[in-house]
Amino acid sequence: MSESRRLPYGVPACPPARDSVDALLLDWHRERPDLDFTPVGVVTRLARVRTRLDAELSALYARYGLTGADFTVIVALRRVGKPYAMPQARLMDALGLTSGTVSVRLDRLERNGIVTREANPASARASLVQLTDAGLRLFDQVAPAHLANEDRLLSALSPDERQTLADLLRRLLADFESAPPQPLEEIGVVLEPAHTARARRAAVGLTDTTGLLVARVEPGSPAERAGLQHGDLLIRAAGRDLLSTVQLAQLLDGPPTRRTVTVTALRGNVTSEVRLPVPDSFRQHRPGHKPANGSRT
Repeated sequence: MSESRRLPYGVPACPPARDSVDALLLDWHRERPDLDFTPVGVVTRLARVRTRLDAELSALYARYGLTGADFTVIVALRRVGKPYAMPQARLMDALGLTSGTVSVRLDRLERNGIVTREANPASARASLVQLTDAGLRLFDQVAPAHLANEDRLLSALSPDERQTLADLLRRLLADFESAPPQPLEEIGVVLEPAHTARARRAAVGLTDTTGLLVARVEPGSPAERAGLQHGDLLIRAAGRDLLSTVQLAQLLDGPPTRRTVTVTALRGNVTSEVRLPVPDSFRQHRPGHKPANGSRT
């Protein structure tokens, strides 16, 4: 849709093309035009789509006598492969839950004969959780229906649009998952994600600029030799705005001939450019790469 066919906040001018969030955005544009409600267009839509998806997924699980929480346990155990077992503490970490919450889920699944819990031979104080044969058969029954259901729920998007959405969500999720700061070990730098960087700069009165904050530079590393310092904000790389660690990794994993990446750094409120070397570990797996000795890997 062209720019001339859009209202504030990108709301379609054609009413049938709008969703419920468009109505919110137009109301707020009328009531508080001094505030920028642009993030609502993304965050609120994510929440409302998630609510709709959860309802549809729960309806399918219920057909098999399961809840979504039950299925996540079954999936976690099936994914590790034979003998489809793992320590309860590891399962707790895999699901990101407390021990009490995991225990409640396991109690229900154990009563239904889907999992067993036994003493872990590797640790006398820990339990080993394992899918039963019945649990494995249940997974084989539910998984195809679940995947077909998810495919159906994405029917409004073409395959290319689904991939674009997945790429954008990956970048956003990676930004949240990169706390604590993520190291790029080959370069010798530890970076904080964009949302954290903006908060830290605002706290010390610096400009609200999006980028990756250098949390640490290893002594003697390529990053130090390139001139990066703790507190630098990496705002552009190879001519593109640098919004996530995913972008930086993809730039480093670029064409086989690329040896360096030019990065624009903001130190305080002063910009400078540095040239980061592309590590061998990024180049070695590229098609056409030849090591220094001329032999192919």
